Amino acid sequence: MQKFIGRKEELETLEDLWQKTDKEGQLVIIYGKRRVGKTELVKEFIRNKYSAYYLATKTSAHDQLTTASQTIFQGLEDNLAKNIKFENWRNFFDVLGDRIAENDRPKVIIIDEFPYLVESDSAMSSLFQYGWDEKLRKTKTMLILMGSSISMMYKHALNYSAPLYGRRTASMLVEPFSYTEAKEFLDGSDFEKSFSLYSLLGGIPAYLDQLEPKQTLEYNLTNILLKKNSFLRTEPELLISEEFQEPRNYLTVLKAIGLKQTKYSEILNSTGLDTNQLPFYLKTLLELRLIKKEVPITEKNPETSKKGSYSIYDNFLRFYFSFVLTNNSLIESENLYLVVKSKIDTLQALYAKAYEDTSKEIVRNAIKAGKLPQFYEFGRWWDKNNEIDLVGLNSDENSILFVEVKWNNQPVDTDVFWKLVERSELVKWGEEGRQKYYTLISKNGFTEQMKKLAQERSVCLIARDVVFGG
Repeated sequence: MQKFIGRKEELETLEDLWQKTDKEGQLVIIYGKRRVGKTELVKEFIRNKYSAYYLATKTSAHDQLTTASQTIFQGLEDNLAKNIKFENWRNFFDVLGDRIAENDRPKVIIIDEFPYLVESDSAMSSLFQYGWDEKLRKTKTMLILMGSSISMMYKHALNYSAPLYGRRTASMLVEPFSYTEAKEFLDGSDFEKSFSLYSLLGGIPAYLDQLEPKQTLEYNLTNILLKKNSFLRTEPELLISEEFQEPRNYLTVLKAIGLKQTKYSEILNSTGLDTNQLPFYLKTLLELRLIKKEVPITEKNPETSKKGSYSIYDNFLRFYFSFVLTNNSLIESENLYLVVKSKIDTLQALYAKAYEDTSKEIVRNAIKAGKLPQFYEFGRWWDKNNEIDLVGLNSDENSILFVEVKWNNQPVDTDVFWKLVERSELVKWGEEGRQKYYTLISKNGFTEQMKKLAQERSVCLIARDVVFGG
């Protein structure tokens, strides 16, 4: 049996809800992108629990009703009810409610890929509303509805206008693993290789599970990530089609952002979309967490700031739109080692970008370890001519943290620190006499001169992802 990794916080949340089931029913909505590990999470949760699990498919409403009723009653060990031929879902919920009422034992019922049920019958959300309100809510039942299509889960379960809105007792967005969590899938003995793979795949367990971490980075790129007709080559298109019936314009926007068109005006010019169209596409992509928008952390009104910078939210999609789609003709030639060798600069830029994005996680780990004081807000800072990779703020203590991240081939020397100090003076934030802290994060460590300076100036040095000194 494959080892279950991570998800401690999510399991604790579900267990807390399970304990409440003895007093009242629990309706839980779990959502998150494809392959993120939702199914493995709930299967781990229901281990040794009285439960039924049904995975919906893209079939007719009649077929869904037949297979769902049989599967659920079989899971609940109700051999009599599982053979009933139900006329409709309302009839099914009537019988389910009666049978559950006769059995006072707390139970979990899971409907996985709930959006597929909704696609088979537009009234499905209202039918589940009836089933919950009238039949299950007052029983010792924990009903979990799950879905990979975030847009569909919002429409039918999470939005204010959704029939199930207000019924749920909890909702859970299952996020990809952080780098710290993803390391369990990777060969941690070689930081550069393991982090490079994470930079391309992100924290999706099913993607990481495809890797051969003992093999070289080049082997994984050419034989797994880029190989024609491989699982990972076709996955992005499936992911986008899962969310959008007409994905063309969304793909156009994602491709533009992947090619470093990060400002609104740049995306507008690159896509050729009308000025009244682009805001809708950007808003939708933001809501679905396919892209993110950043403004300098010191902006007082971030919602209205004109300094917004867009980027692709996920490492894997960034890799696809920045590298795979752009070099598709070369990749199709199947001389993949040549592709990787000739485009090494593009790959290195992806590694460096992911290292900068992960710096927040690395710094928070340093704070937990007591190597840095507490900071509560984190983000990038930039103006027309300067940029700082990460800034941390603590308004209560009037303290500010400046972080420089280097995906470098040589140890970082003192010049990097002094340039960071110089740029930090440009950041207008806090009251007079603010406390300033500095951190350097480097893939290849630090020179002896920088180590000495760090001791003198109380600079926190982090080599790879481990605190070196400070």
